[in-house]
Amino acid sequence: MDAETFWKKVKMKLSELGENQEWLSDKSGILLGTMRNKIHLNRMPSFEEVLKILKVFDMTMEEFLVYPDVAKGDVLNIPVYEQAFSAGKGQYVPDSAEVLEYVAVPRDLRRFAQNLRAAYVRGDSMEPTLFDGDRIIFDDLGYDGQDGIYAIVYNGAGFVKRLQRGKNVLKIISDNRIYSPMEESGESDNFKIIGKVRYVVHKVQG
Repeated sequence: MDAETFWKKVKMKLSELGENQEWLSDKSGILLGTMRNKIHLNRMPSFEEVLKILKVFDMTMEEFLVYPDVAKGDVLNIPVYEQAFSAGKGQYVPDSAEVLEYVAVPRDLRRFAQNLRAAYVRGDSMEPTLFDGDRIIFDDLGYDGQDGIYAIVYNGAGFVKRLQRGKNVLKIISDNRIYSPMEESGESDNFKIIGKVRYVVHKVQG
């Protein structure tokens, strides 16, 4: 999340609460001048300041990231697994993985609720769509017949890539153009589609 988006969300939340920056400064303990300076210069607050603001708003980081697309509490909590999917050279895919945390996503994904999984992105090959440290929420329903971004297993490693139908093949595409596309037959034993990416929670910068 960039600074402009962060402060826009803060202003919207203050408007929703019927409060102002002076109130937020008083409740959070952040100096009003410091807050206004960062807003004016379009700078992100420190991580500690972010936590103070979210505490005042009684929101988790995940709830703030999806605000105002959903109301507080109107979310699904999806487990984020230790397994990462590479936007690069590939990550080993274990048979099982530990749940590290839970991430909140909009409830309009409830039609996939029993099939949703979440994992971290590693690498830069899907930039500027996905960045290292982002969390992807994907289903485990395999290929849905449409082009899009999918979690896949390729030659025993886990990737997140854009899939595009070609003649008798699927093109495996990196959004970062420095990486060359690949092609694979849908019948290949070296290639498995886990499911489609349905939502992305971008890593908070700063």
